[in-house]
Amino acid sequence: MGPSIASLESVTAGAYKEVRTALEVVLRAPGFALTAGATLLLSAVAARLAHRQRWEADGRSGLLFLVLLLPASAAVLDAAGLHGFARLAGPEARVSVPWLSHLEMMKASLNQLVMPGAQARDAQPVRSALGVAPAFRTEAGVAVLIIGESLRADALLRPGRGPGSAELQRRLDDGLGVRLPDACAGGNGTFIAVPKLLTAAPAEAPPSDTHRPSLLALARAGGAKTAYINNHEIWVMPETGHDLVQKISSTETNSYDEVATEAVENFIRREEGSPSLAIVLHLYGQHFFYEDRYPSGLFEPEPAPASPTELEELRYQRAAEYGAQVLARAARMLDGLPTPAYLVFTSDHGENLPSDHNGKRFHAGPVNSRPDTLVPALVLWNRAFAQSGRQHRLEALQGTALITHHDLARAWLALLGAPGRLTPAAEPMTWGSVTAGLPAGPLRCGDLPP
Repeated sequence: MGPSIASLESVTAGAYKEVRTALEVVLRAPGFALTAGATLLLSAVAARLAHRQRWEADGRSGLLFLVLLLPASAAVLDAAGLHGFARLAGPEARVSVPWLSHLEMMKASLNQLVMPGAQARDAQPVRSALGVAPAFRTEAGVAVLIIGESLRADALLRPGRGPGSAELQRRLDDGLGVRLPDACAGGNGTFIAVPKLLTAAPAEAPPSDTHRPSLLALARAGGAKTAYINNHEIWVMPETGHDLVQKISSTETNSYDEVATEAVENFIRREEGSPSLAIVLHLYGQHFFYEDRYPSGLFEPEPAPASPTELEELRYQRAAEYGAQVLARAARMLDGLPTPAYLVFTSDHGENLPSDHNGKRFHAGPVNSRPDTLVPALVLWNRAFAQSGRQHRLEALQGTALITHHDLARAWLALLGAPGRLTPAAEPMTWGSVTAGLPAGPLRCGDLPP
């Protein structure tokens, strides 16, 4: 069973050694043949049933999908903490893009096979940037939107933490950027927040309200050459139709985020001479496990003795400092361009740490908190952009206590040339819950617990 189209293309078009390694891993896994055989058998049963009667999207078809998906579910149960079941799929369940994202593609394929005339209510097809009507003409220069991962608002940069934080602070002091008020993310999980951010969905909107054109598709329709570069483990919102769609992944090692920055640099060099470029970059950021997110030789050896919670806090701050260094490198890339260039950075959501003493760990839990929902908002630019005066379009967002992902999405478009005045949300909202057991819904960011 395969991944999304974008992930499938990245694996099959990747380096020979990587593709060979992926094949060796799955073919040596004891449960692979059994899982694949059971899935194919049940798919054949579904196809046979489809020819016998007309299925509709109701409870019976939902039960059929559940049965069909059971053989493949072991590969993703690790994310739910059921590590024993995940071992059935072998180690590739945690590092292989095909294993981690195959359910989405599998369900979409089964839906088309079993119910060709029905529209699945929760289908997540691969989007396309083609055919989007122009809403504005992009201005000359380079526009970059960088989405981090699990970076809480108070961890963006810290004095004395390292050279990345220091360089970003010097840049702000020199007038080559601005740190906007902290932003309330669209949710406390990646699959909620990122699609809403990339489609400028209202902050209080449910996760399904993402059927409008993406920011990058609007940039493409406005005349920009576009690139969609992803260093996250999966495609959260796959979209084709851009000049470059690149998934940076490996079945052998996880790529550090500096590799993704290098991919952006390569695209800019490749498109040299194009009047307008727009790039979306999704990083792996500070996602747990934190020690896997930065080069081991970048920092001093970890202190000993240290408690597990002390090490967790230390490793998170080191991952955040490495992230600051990646942003500083991206800013230096902008400095080398003769045309106006800017980047907008935020994180998909934040993170709960032991020092919060709120009983929560990591993110994406059933109850939101301030640490896992409030994220940083940073805009950096080069001197050519500063001379253009376009940074003054952000002034309306600087005088408020809190903004939202929706505000940041509109700010990225405004700096690119979209018409209209930026107006921050009067009451910042998100999607989630502050009470265990209650369903998620529109939530005032001011009501978030510590």
